[in-house]
Amino acid sequence: MNSPLTMLLAGSEWSLVLGLALKATLLLTVGAAFASFRRSAAERHLAWTLTLAASLLLAVLTPLAPRLAVPVGHAQGPFVMQVSDAPMGAGLGAPATTSGPNEHDIAAKGHAPRTSPWRMATTTAGTLAMIWFFGCIAVLLWCLLGHLGLARLARGLSPLEDGEWRTLLRTSSAGQGLARRVRLGRSGAVGAPVTWGWLRPIIVVPAEAESWPSGRRQVAVAHEVAHVARHDYLVQLMASVALAVYWFHPLAWLAVQRLRIESEHACDDRVLAGGAAAPDYATHLVEVARRARRLRIGGMVAVSMARTSHLGRRILAVLDDSRARRVVSGRTWVVPAVVVGLVLVPYAGLRPVLGAPAPQQEEARASVAPLPKADEAPQVAVSGSDDDAVSSRVDRMVPAKSGEELFLDLETGGSVVIRAWDQPRVHVRAALAGTNWRETRVDVERVSGGVRVRSTVEPRIQHGNTSTSHSFEIQVPRRFDVRIRSAGGGLSITGVAGDLRGNTGGGELVLDHVHGRARLSTGGGEIEVTDSDLSGSVSTGGGTVRLSRVRGGLRGWSGSGPVIEAEGVQGEENDETGAPKGVAVHESPVRVDQPKRDARGALHIEKAGGDVELEDAPRGGWISTGGGDIHVGPAGGPIEANTGGGDIEIGPVASPVTAVTGAGNVHITAADARGGDRSVEVTSGTGRVVVDLPSDFDGSFELETAYTRSSAPTHIDSAWPLERESTTAWSDREGTPRRYVRAHGAVGRGTSVVRIKTVNGDIVVRRANRAP
Repeated sequence: MNSPLTMLLAGSEWSLVLGLALKATLLLTVGAAFASFRRSAAERHLAWTLTLAASLLLAVLTPLAPRLAVPVGHAQGPFVMQVSDAPMGAGLGAPATTSGPNEHDIAAKGHAPRTSPWRMATTTAGTLAMIWFFGCIAVLLWCLLGHLGLARLARGLSPLEDGEWRTLLRTSSAGQGLARRVRLGRSGAVGAPVTWGWLRPIIVVPAEAESWPSGRRQVAVAHEVAHVARHDYLVQLMASVALAVYWFHPLAWLAVQRLRIESEHACDDRVLAGGAAAPDYATHLVEVARRARRLRIGGMVAVSMARTSHLGRRILAVLDDSRARRVVSGRTWVVPAVVVGLVLVPYAGLRPVLGAPAPQQEEARASVAPLPKADEAPQVAVSGSDDDAVSSRVDRMVPAKSGEELFLDLETGGSVVIRAWDQPRVHVRAALAGTNWRETRVDVERVSGGVRVRSTVEPRIQHGNTSTSHSFEIQVPRRFDVRIRSAGGGLSITGVAGDLRGNTGGGELVLDHVHGRARLSTGGGEIEVTDSDLSGSVSTGGGTVRLSRVRGGLRGWSGSGPVIEAEGVQGEENDETGAPKGVAVHESPVRVDQPKRDARGALHIEKAGGDVELEDAPRGGWISTGGGDIHVGPAGGPIEANTGGGDIEIGPVASPVTAVTGAGNVHITAADARGGDRSVEVTSGTGRVVVDLPSDFDGSFELETAYTRSSAPTHIDSAWPLERESTTAWSDREGTPRRYVRAHGAVGRGTSVVRIKTVNGDIVVRRANRAP
């Protein structure tokens, strides 16, 4: 039998129609790919605009452009169709050439006549044409009714003569380079500011806007003026016509929807570029949406400030300081528009036609190799070449019990994904990549109380310039503690119940369906916690913190970003008023826990945000704040201090000290420990580190400071002789390109360790009897 494709290609006109549908699919797919790149909203809007405009122009050019035949298949069965290249409509009803007996011969032998594929294609073509025609008319009528409704709304407007409204309109128009005269009015038929029109644009605000505060009036007018300045009404009108032509295509509906969404994001970016504060603007959007309702007539062609759909995502975009907000100028359109035009004409001439009959192929039998057994899998498999691609893979399985701990000590850094499973073992898979992957050593071993995963660099290059890009995928029993210390890289934990603590030098932190307690920090990167029951805190030196459906009292803090808490589906679900359900936006939590002491008398202080000052800590303590300075006086026990961002000052202390800050200066003074451990470990995302040690200090030093292109070179000053090394090449293995200054050495037996790591700050190691 002949395939449906064969029958649709039986006539020249239907090869034209099918070709148009195939070419539009490819065009919309390519446009979606370009719009998905990490660009500003205005640039993504431009990509969608050019895609829809090209799709509409494609429908016009396809029957006019010079034809280029492209074989798309083979005729099957006894019939071989000869596709005519005559103009549309010519030859309908002409007999098809066949390679088998004709219908008269079959009828003469007493068999029922068979309907020819040509006739079948003609019948199918007529039906499909009618369906397409009525669908196209329905979309165009929808658009026409919208314009009629807006025209009726315009006739009933009450002009806004208030001096403040007119001043805001003039100021916003001048700021966005809009020379056209804009009509401004109010109406009780709208629930949020809307605009439409091109030559004579109109902005309409709801009747209750008269009671709005001045700030809300200002951002509302600025947002709608941005729509007018960007010609969004004209663009969406073109998109509506393209949708009418391709109403049957799901990608066309997606393109129009994304066009409208990116239009709103682009206008938000213009308002923020005009000086509006992001938290205030987000609040105004929520308040406008809370009282807004759908514009029933004209909603397809009018442009509204605060549609309730996708409002949550707009709020997140407004509050995201790292988001690109570039504006597309008139000149920016020229080059991509010319390129699209040059490519579109020959592309429109492509025509799918049936190829020659397919030659008979011999059957090929695939040989399937048996899968290796689990205990036969090699622990390390090496493949690839000397380039920067993934070149080595580590696969290890270690027995473990529920309730034990996974300790990750990643000197090289790397992205980490941890998932829970129902097996009594830890499965570690690592992909080692980068220029220096061969110098990386990964150890996976069973230790007392759990499993340790350690990645180190060979001693011969560990103080030089290294470049690695490793990833770790680890499966652990569901009830398992996790402790991490990583030079940098993202961390994702899913389905684990336990005590999660530690820090990474920088990278995204994601927790999903996690239970227990968390004390996690990242030097910089976004944090997202969803569907979890956690106490404790998560902090980042810079980035947005999102907590969605989180119980247990978990607090979040960011050194330079908002903390967003949501009860419902973040960015999607709305309450009955239309506002995002259960969304709270604030800079940082303010609740402070009361200090506690453990059985040894050590202090346990945890604050979601704010400074911590202790006159003394005779038995040591654990201090954590989401953000703020930490000052601890004389201490007799171990001190562990952690802040999302702020300065740390501790001492004198006669026990080990650990100090971690997302960004800030650190000063540690170590006292005589009478032969005990006087180790000091300091990590700062950016800042100066000063450590005062007793003259008789006995231990080793591992010091590293880095500086970025925007900072002056940093230095290491030590009262003890150390081996030093400075890199000259810029390395981006930890994110922002940087150069490193390192020093290492040992004094005496090396019983204690001073390990310091900072960025854009000097390291000073002094003898305690020296003057500051």
